Amino acid sequence: MTSAKTLVVLSGGIDSVVLAHACKAEGREISAIAIDYGQRHRKELEYAGRAAGKLNIDLTVADLGGYSRLMRGFSLTDADVTVPDEHYTRTGSVNVVPNRNPVFMTVAYAHAVLAGAQEMCLGFLAEDAATAPDTSPAFLTAFNAMEARALEGLADPPPRVTAPLITLRKADVLLLGTELGVDWRETWTCFKGERFHCGSCASCHDRRNAFAEADLPDPTRYQR
Repeated sequence: MTSAKTLVVLSGGIDSVVLAHACKAEGREISAIAIDYGQRHRKELEYAGRAAGKLNIDLTVADLGGYSRLMRGFSLTDADVTVPDEHYTRTGSVNVVPNRNPVFMTVAYAHAVLAGAQEMCLGFLAEDAATAPDTSPAFLTAFNAMEARALEGLADPPPRVTAPLITLRKADVLLLGTELGVDWRETWTCFKGERFHCGSCASCHDRRNAFAEADLPDPTRYQR
């Protein structure tokens, strides 16, 4: 068992919630950070708060509300762009906001340094890099190298950025989360951020497909 001080980047979705539970189960001293970037589905922040409360950990919400005003033309950051109903997040989809992860990771990393964390954990999965290259193992290696240079002489050693679930598919994460006692009704996936999951956006399709692949009952309430 380890008591390593760890910052979890917590969105309120399946992957990051399972990650937080897994880190807690390992005996780590954990805290969490969520990013408010003016996203259409800001409802996810409510679920990040629920997860933090369930685990009895501190949650910091970084206010990057102005980011959405800079990133026009994408469905997650521009109210004038409709969230498409599609079965997956394809390359070039309006759901994919370019360079979003490096921006958020840099902010979260600064907080990790301030918090004295030895590690910052992200909920990237095996299939994510197919549409988001800023979730790949190569990107994580490059990011760690960048931060090591940026903090040279200022943090010794600097926190490591890791993605403990990166070899798993979402169905595998559901199986792990079930073992850890995660309540799936307390996670948020939908890009549209309405009262219930829409059931038709790319993220909802991924959620539905993962439950089917894992052969687990899906307790999510979908609009259709």
